[in-house]
Amino acid sequence: LDVKEITAKCSSHFTVPGLPMDVRRSWMQIVNESGRLRKEAGESLEKVRAATNEAKALAKKEMLKAAKERLQLEDDPGEMAVAQARQLLELVEEKAEPFIGIPKGKDEGEMQWLAKELEPMIEGVDEAIESAKSEVVSHPLKMEIEIEEEIKEDIKEYLKDEAKKLQMSLGQFSKRTQRVRNLVANYEKDLQDAKSKELIAELKPQIVEQVKAVNVDDAAAEVATLIKDAEVLTEKVRIMGSMSMEDLQAVAKEIDAKVAEAADGLEGFQQQICPVEDHITEEVDEKVKQTLRKHILGEFKGLRQKVDFFQNRVKRVKGILDKCHSQIKQKDGQRLKGVRTKVLGLMDVFREDQAGKGLEGLPSKDLFGMLDRDQDGMIGKEEFLFFFDDVAELLEEKQESLRTSREDLEKLFDFSLRDGLLGLSFEAFERLLIRFVQVVRPTVMTQQLNLPGEAVREVKPN
Repeated sequence: LDVKEITAKCSSHFTVPGLPMDVRRSWMQIVNESGRLRKEAGESLEKVRAATNEAKALAKKEMLKAAKERLQLEDDPGEMAVAQARQLLELVEEKAEPFIGIPKGKDEGEMQWLAKELEPMIEGVDEAIESAKSEVVSHPLKMEIEIEEEIKEDIKEYLKDEAKKLQMSLGQFSKRTQRVRNLVANYEKDLQDAKSKELIAELKPQIVEQVKAVNVDDAAAEVATLIKDAEVLTEKVRIMGSMSMEDLQAVAKEIDAKVAEAADGLEGFQQQICPVEDHITEEVDEKVKQTLRKHILGEFKGLRQKVDFFQNRVKRVKGILDKCHSQIKQKDGQRLKGVRTKVLGLMDVFREDQAGKGLEGLPSKDLFGMLDRDQDGMIGKEEFLFFFDDVAELLEEKQESLRTSREDLEKLFDFSLRDGLLGLSFEAFERLLIRFVQVVRPTVMTQQLNLPGEAVREVKPN
């Protein structure tokens, strides 16, 4: 038993009535002294534990320090790769220093030559960075070094942290490389902007004088007439939804021609009032031409507004023309739907004829093979037309409404082709010419309809 337990166990014997006071006093002194000693012993024990833990931590720290020193390989692939990337980057940055600042006063030819020299060097830095990224890991060479068991986890974390530092360095390298690219690009942009300003300042007076000699009113009147002709034709298609396919196609063709004339006339008018192309002999960015046009049109009151007005009118006519073509496409689709219905009827006539020859219920594959005369796995246009020419000869008088023109058959064939194909595949053939059934609601399915049975499904042709 420890002192605390002994004290607790014996205390009851010293509370007996009649026990001499000096005995009680002596006992209390012993109890107090034992408590003090117990407290001091606990404090000493805690100090010993703390000292032990400190000693262990210090020993582990020394072990980690020694292990890290052993891990500092002079030929570590990751660190060598990072060092090589850094060296190449510093060379590129040094060579790119002339590109810092505005282009004025710098020899253009020398700077362009320098930019060409930098291109492969920058690519070399990029490649070095990518190579270093693959090397910057806890390299196997390091893990082969003998490490004490109690610090292995700490060493793994240390290696991860070291690798992360190198990866962060490589990230900074990439940003510095991009900065060099930006320096070169900005120089070239500034140089081009300076050239453009000089060109605009040189050409603007010449072009303005040329435009002053143009009779703008007469030229504008010619364009207005062409646009008006196109606008008048669009009045014919206001009720395009009720027009026949043939009439709509004829008017659309006329409008197409008039719109093309109006667009050409407007382009010629713009060239007359802003003949930029006549004065630019070298290759110039389109933005420079647009800026020059803007400056020139700004010299003549109302000219820009007149051009915008003509452009908006042409745009409106083109919008109506687009609707017209859309309506034609819609009507053509509806007509082809009717043609397909006839063709499906012709297929029914063919099946009836085959059933009379003992070939009832031909599978789709066999029907496909009958149309695919050359057995190349595709039904060509001529094979398609030839088949329905033969089927048309089977039509009786009451079936004459199913007769279909070769033109409609050709359009249906072309409409059914998949992009890039010259013939119908088996899947396209099935989609076009085979009837399927669709379940619509429960019905009785028995061979004798007068027999009672559970309702299963109703079918109808699809």
